[in-house]
Amino acid sequence: MKFFIPGANSLESEQNVYESIKLNLGKGRGVEFSERRIRMLKWRHDGKQYEAEVGEFTSFNNEPVIAILFDPQRKLYHVCTPNRGVLRDTSVLAGESSVIDFTDFDRE
Repeated sequence: MKFFIPGANSLESEQNVYESIKLNLGKGRGVEFSERRIRMLKWRHDGKQYEAEVGEFTSFNNEPVIAILFDPQRKLYHVCTPNRGVLRDTSVLAGESSVIDFTDFDRE
Protein backbone atom coordinates (compact mmCIF):
# COMPACT_ATOMS: atom_id res chain seq x y z
CA MET A 1 0.00 0.00 0.00
CA LYS A 2 1.23 3.49 -0.87
CA PHE A 3 2.00 5.95 1.96
CA PHE A 4 -0.76 8.41 2.85
CA ILE A 5 -1.86 10.77 5.60
CA PRO A 6 -5.61 10.55 6.32
CA GLY A 7 -7.47 13.71 5.34
CA ALA A 8 -4.60 15.19 3.31
CA ASN A 9 -5.76 16.36 -0.09
CA SER A 10 -2.38 16.50 -1.87
CA LEU A 11 1.12 15.02 -1.74
CA GLU A 12 2.41 18.37 -0.50
CA SER A 13 -0.17 18.43 2.29
CA GLU A 14 0.73 14.85 3.28
CA GLN A 15 4.40 15.73 3.51
CA ASN A 16 3.72 18.94 5.46
CA VAL A 17 1.54 17.14 8.03
CA TYR A 18 4.03 14.27 8.39
CA GLU A 19 6.99 16.61 8.88
CA SER A 20 5.01 18.78 11.33
CA ILE A 21 4.19 15.75 13.47
CA LYS A 22 7.86 14.71 13.52
CA LEU A 23 8.99 18.23 14.38
CA ASN A 24 6.46 18.70 17.18
CA LEU A 25 7.10 15.31 18.79
CA GLY A 26 10.86 15.74 18.61
CA LYS A 27 10.96 19.36 19.77
CA GLY A 28 13.18 19.73 22.82
CA ARG A 29 13.65 15.98 23.14
CA GLY A 30 16.47 15.42 20.68
CA VAL A 31 14.45 12.77 18.84
CA GLU A 32 15.44 11.91 15.29
CA PHE A 33 12.80 9.71 13.72
CA SER A 34 13.71 7.09 11.15
CA GLU A 35 12.68 7.52 7.53
CA ARG A 36 10.53 4.40 7.73
CA ARG A 37 6.90 4.92 6.84
CA ILE A 38 4.98 2.52 9.05
CA ARG A 39 1.45 1.48 8.13
CA MET A 40 0.46 -0.92 10.92
CA LEU A 41 1.68 -1.84 14.39
CA LYS A 42 0.57 -4.52 16.88
CA TRP A 43 1.94 -4.44 20.43
CA ARG A 44 1.30 -5.62 23.97
CA HIS A 45 0.95 -3.35 27.00
CA ASP A 46 0.01 -4.45 30.51
CA GLY A 47 -1.11 -7.85 29.24
CA LYS A 48 -3.39 -6.46 26.52
CA GLN A 49 -2.84 -6.48 22.77
CA TYR A 50 -3.33 -3.29 20.76
CA GLU A 51 -3.33 -2.53 17.06
CA ALA A 52 -2.92 0.69 15.14
CA GLU A 53 -3.17 1.15 11.37
CA VAL A 54 -2.90 4.45 9.53
CA GLY A 55 -6.36 5.54 8.43
CA GLU A 56 -8.14 3.22 10.89
CA PHE A 57 -9.32 3.69 14.47
CA THR A 58 -6.82 2.37 16.99
CA SER A 59 -7.83 -0.13 19.63
CA PHE A 60 -5.83 1.90 22.16
CA ASN A 61 -7.92 5.09 22.31
CA ASN A 62 -10.50 4.66 19.53
CA GLU A 63 -9.14 7.57 17.47
CA PRO A 64 -8.02 7.52 13.84
CA VAL A 65 -4.32 6.85 13.35
CA ILE A 66 -2.69 9.67 11.38
CA ALA A 67 0.90 8.38 11.41
CA ILE A 68 3.20 5.85 13.07
CA LEU A 69 6.81 6.93 13.62
CA PHE A 70 9.89 5.10 14.91
CA ASP A 71 12.64 6.55 17.11
CA PRO A 72 15.60 4.18 16.59
CA GLN A 73 17.73 5.74 19.32
CA ARG A 74 15.18 5.04 22.05
CA LYS A 75 13.63 2.06 20.23
CA LEU A 76 10.14 3.53 20.53
CA TYR A 77 7.22 3.54 18.14
CA HIS A 78 4.98 6.63 18.26
CA VAL A 79 1.35 6.05 17.29
CA CYS A 80 -0.08 9.46 16.40
CA THR A 81 -3.78 10.21 16.65
CA PRO A 82 -5.45 13.65 16.70
CA ASN A 83 -5.36 13.94 20.51
CA ARG A 84 -2.17 11.93 21.00
CA GLY A 85 0.70 13.42 19.05
CA VAL A 86 -0.92 15.39 16.24
CA LEU A 87 -2.93 18.25 17.75
CA ARG A 88 -1.93 17.91 21.42
CA ASP A 89 -0.20 15.80 24.04
CA THR A 90 2.36 13.18 23.26
CA SER A 91 1.92 10.14 21.07
CA VAL A 92 0.94 6.66 22.20
CA LEU A 93 4.26 4.91 22.81
CA ALA A 94 5.12 1.28 22.15
CA GLY A 95 8.56 -0.06 22.98
CA GLU A 96 10.24 -2.12 20.28
CA SER A 97 10.36 -5.12 22.64
CA SER A 98 6.56 -5.03 23.05
CA VAL A 99 5.86 -5.13 19.30
CA ILE A 100 4.26 -8.31 17.98
CA ASP A 101 4.00 -7.30 14.32
CA PHE A 102 4.36 -4.34 11.99
CA THR A 103 3.93 -3.49 8.33
CA ASP A 104 5.61 -0.64 6.49
CA PHE A 105 4.10 1.20 3.55
CA ASP A 106 5.44 0.19 0.14
CA ARG A 107 8.67 1.90 -0.85
CA GLU A 108 8.14 4.33 -3.65
